[in-house]
Amino acid sequence: MPKFDIETIPETHSAFFERRRLRRIRMIVELTNNFISTDMTVSHREARCLVNCARKAILDLYPGFEERYDGLIRPHFERVLHARWPGEVAFDETESCSDYVN
Repeated sequence: MPKFDIETIPETHSAFFERRRLRRIRMIVELTNNFISTDMTVSHREARCLVNCARKAILDLYPGFEERYDGLIRPHFERVLHARWPGEVAFDETESCSDYVN
């Protein structure tokens, strides 16, 4: 084999990689929840944008996670948003976050 030829090895999804990916998802959720619930300078709109960015990051990391996200993770975000801003709508899907997020 020539010196600079790279042998392509198909990526295998072992249990190690799955656990690492799930830890990353858990970390994204925990950091977002903690930031929203503890930082009193965050507005409701900014918090919703953070949740939308967390959702995008999770689905980029794990593309087939939409149903599990809606069933497991979204209720956590809704509880945090409702606890902090009880009179506000938790999610507005039509809202643009381009003012807050790069």
